Amino acid sequence: MSNNQLSNAHRARRRRRAISPSHRRAHRMRLSAPASVGERFDSTQSKLEALPATAEEILQDKLEKYGWEGSLGVLFAGTRDPQSPLAALREHETTIVKEIYSYITNRWAGHVKNTIPAAFVGRVRDQIYQFSDRRGRGFSMRLVVDDSRIASGGFDDGFVSFARCGRVEFPEPAERNVNMMPFILGDKDSLPSHLQCYFPLIEQCPTMKSGKGKVAYLTVHESHVNAGKAQRREGLHIESPGTFSGNTNTSSFAPAEETLGWGRGLFSLRGSDTYEGGIFMASSMGNTSEVWDALVDNRMTGIVDRHGGCEHLRALIGEGTKLEAGELIWMTDCTPHKALPQKESGYRQFFRLVTPCITHWFADHSTENPKVPLPPSVTVVQGSKFT
Repeated sequence: MSNNQLSNAHRARRRRRAISPSHRRAHRMRLSAPASVGERFDSTQSKLEALPATAEEILQDKLEKYGWEGSLGVLFAGTRDPQSPLAALREHETTIVKEIYSYITNRWAGHVKNTIPAAFVGRVRDQIYQFSDRRGRGFSMRLVVDDSRIASGGFDDGFVSFARCGRVEFPEPAERNVNMMPFILGDKDSLPSHLQCYFPLIEQCPTMKSGKGKVAYLTVHESHVNAGKAQRREGLHIESPGTFSGNTNTSSFAPAEETLGWGRGLFSLRGSDTYEGGIFMASSMGNTSEVWDALVDNRMTGIVDRHGGCEHLRALIGEGTKLEAGELIWMTDCTPHKALPQKESGYRQFFRLVTPCITHWFADHSTENPKVPLPPSVTVVQGSKFT
């Protein structure tokens, strides 16, 4: 072996020692490029190096023009043309036409961020780097943030939206079904007896030690699902709708009144991956959940509907990741995701743990726990949140 080869090997060994084992595998992984976003790039390396970035920064001139020169002009012209089917929308320009336009415009592109897959992010000393595969020649490193900030949190500072946390095993099914049921994190006895079998799965979620003893929220859904049907909510959505009406007797959401927190979520690299807040999720059936490396700025009024729905943002976030059976993930409450129809009929078990950072609890859709009352800081909302 030549001196140059020895020197290169020595540097590689030093570099591997500086990186935590959980991120050392990053150079062996490949990123699936989002179809709509990937058109701007000619290699996996360049796709990675562009992240994190808003959809506006990535797509740039590929975005449809705003205003009259784009689809809005076509819609308004159609309402004035007696031969156009859009003529039926005349006199509804401020309601129906406006709603249609909100689904085809790209005005939200600056408020949707495509993030770095968590496996490609690592800490070297006190700085955050992104690693990428170099066709078997090791890996390169790119500085993601140039200061001592080592956490991804919120839209402005976020660079990771979800992360894999290992694999879990589900208990024997028994038609259990609870939603957002409060319990004490770390206390098995705070769970009803029929749900205590889920305590080992809860303990596998890498929650912060500071959360122990606080009220968290458990969802368990066990049921037979027919082929072509989804057990949980279909359609792209985030868990936090963003703005919430001050009237606690209604589930309506109003512009810029009160930001709704539903787990929030902070991804940190202090020594090893840690997760402050956020949501943990897993299911016993593979390819029935999909999640995206993206963050939605829920501070923007109207960017999602009052249930967090954001199907109109699909073209801005590329392809998602389908979860395997028993795969546990962590995500923020602003991470787009959805349930998928099952290809075959079968029994599915769904698990979700929402950490203590919530602001509202929907009584009609949630399960009370006689052992654990809600914290005084949580607002109880009466009535259906879907009406």
